[in-house]
Amino acid sequence: MSVRRRSAPTLLCATCLVGALALTGLTTTSGCDVTRPPDPGAPEAGTSPNASIFPAPLASEVPELPDAGAPADASTDADAGGRTSSADERRRASLTDSGAPSPVSLAPDAELPAEAPSTRDVAGVTLEAFWRWRDIPPAPRGPEVSLEGIKTAQRLTALTWSMDLADTGRLRIRFTSRALPLPAGAELRARSDRYGAIVLWPNSSDYRVIAPGALRTTLGERRVDVTPLAAGTVKAEGEGRRLGVPVRRIEIASGLGSLRLELGKVPEAGEGGAVLCRSLVEIAGIDPHTTECQSGEVPLLAAYTWQEGGGITLEVTTLAKRTDLASSEMLVPPPGARWNPSGLPTAPGGVFLTRDEIAAFRSAPLQLPPPSAPGAPGEGFLAVNQLDTLHYLLVDGVAVVAVPPLSERYVIGTTRGRYAVQWRTFLGESIGPVLQTEMPARLVLGEVDAGAPDGG
Repeated sequence: MSVRRRSAPTLLCATCLVGALALTGLTTTSGCDVTRPPDPGAPEAGTSPNASIFPAPLASEVPELPDAGAPADASTDADAGGRTSSADERRRASLTDSGAPSPVSLAPDAELPAEAPSTRDVAGVTLEAFWRWRDIPPAPRGPEVSLEGIKTAQRLTALTWSMDLADTGRLRIRFTSRALPLPAGAELRARSDRYGAIVLWPNSSDYRVIAPGALRTTLGERRVDVTPLAAGTVKAEGEGRRLGVPVRRIEIASGLGSLRLELGKVPEAGEGGAVLCRSLVEIAGIDPHTTECQSGEVPLLAAYTWQEGGGITLEVTTLAKRTDLASSEMLVPPPGARWNPSGLPTAPGGVFLTRDEIAAFRSAPLQLPPPSAPGAPGEGFLAVNQLDTLHYLLVDGVAVVAVPPLSERYVIGTTRGRYAVQWRTFLGESIGPVLQTEMPARLVLGEVDAGAPDGG
């Protein structure tokens, strides 16, 4: 079997056929975690092969963080009419008078002082957006293929974000999908006077500091490694409109690839728009110092194309102007959240659909010849990732499971039949070929192991 390469990792997929023997005693859970220990000679699973161990040299000093919206007796001042102003508002006013000071970098190995909560509301915008993959395989044709079941699963696994951008320079990104590398309920928060961000665990139990340059691996590989940043080369691509908003279009090229941005003129977003822009350019390996990220402009589209092929697009679908954003929900970090110097929040198992949701891909099983290959389960499929990066396995164009490095995941729910399967990374640096596979099967990414036949 020939293998189409989209990036450096080798991609092989060995499929197997087994008999119609049904497993007994299974619960309604669609998958389980079967993690094999890493090969002593393989790279450390927690280290990206494409990342540097050294943080990007954006700043060397991290002063104490001012509060986002502290009580009047702590960090607010009163004007002549008795109205109090928060630390963010005072800082924004000072920037207007004296010019913006350069933000400083968050240190990944230091705990941050918790910000004082406030009952104040701030103005800004709320965005709903989704990540759109490229080269998605269509489902096979056949009377047994249920397009309705597949479309339902695609909606359930849509890669969605909900974002709050405060005009005072705050960004809150909520992970609202069951199929993102970080689990639903996790958050990414950032602020205009700091480079870097924090990842907040669901229920705000813990947080981890994400240094500048580490956002790419955090979002794409579920690990925190710093990628070198560069200024990039900017090319203007004209103007247009999106969501009824005038936009300017630019393309920024870096050593990793290129990023095409559509920046909408939304004055209500204030500094929050620039913070989101800085985060998105950083994913492409571009220094957030860039002057292309400006106050009052909001990225409404970010299309990434990688140097070795592939890519992914973040597209905003709705934009709502707000005057009631709760400053207490945009603290970096919030009170009570525990600093975690390692790890990231993860979803148990990594299987995104239930057994019944996967079974709905087909209306009836196919009558197929008995299997001949060893290693396949009696029902469903075993996804084996022998590479050192997180990979997704798509079935009929649906994200069904994300398999960590050097690990396996067992997924049940596929009825006996033929399916289109594809391995890929979340950010699309590696997009594998579409393989027509008979289930049950053992699907192997990387070097073929002893439990599976040669994919070629």
